[in-house]
Amino acid sequence: MRSLPGLAAAFLGALALSAAPADARPMARPTWVPPAPVPPVRPVRRAWTRSTRQSTLYAVVVHPSTRTTDVSMAQLRRIFLGDQQFWPNGARVVLFVQAPGGDDGARTVALRTIFRMSEAAFKRYWIEKTFRDDVASGPKIVSTPAMARRLTATIPGAVALIPAAEVDGTVKVLRVDGRVPGDDGYALTGP
Repeated sequence: MRSLPGLAAAFLGALALSAAPADARPMARPTWVPPAPVPPVRPVRRAWTRSTRQSTLYAVVVHPSTRTTDVSMAQLRRIFLGDQQFWPNGARVVLFVQAPGGDDGARTVALRTIFRMSEAAFKRYWIEKTFRDDVASGPKIVSTPAMARRLTATIPGAVALIPAAEVDGTVKVLRVDGRVPGDDGYALTGP
């Protein structure tokens, strides 16, 4: 431990050094060296993307027994809004919709492109529609696209919107305005 006079001498020495001209001070060596710059990462293009923004394609899938193969965007909207409650073969439409807050974006795409309404308007719409007894029941809420696909594959008349990457041989993909995911002008894309 330094004595009081020793501390005073060290303090006065440091004070004198800071008061000296800049060229008289000893140069301190840098202790930190910045890392070399990292080269930019090029975005990877995949089959389900259209641009470097990575827009995900979504597919409208139905139960394999559904005879319908192509719908217009207007007809798809009527199906999702519950205005068309039966398929042409007589099977009741069973709609599966992603739960709010899901991370795959299917609900966002459905609200923006098919329903054309906000989350609050969507909830209000279905509450009013079921209260007026316009439909037997509202859409069934699913937590994941895989669950929507599995339920659509097992329930006759079922329909859902899922990421195109989730499609497998257990469900049938509907054409929308004559297009399937990946075709130019396909409307069901999202973040």
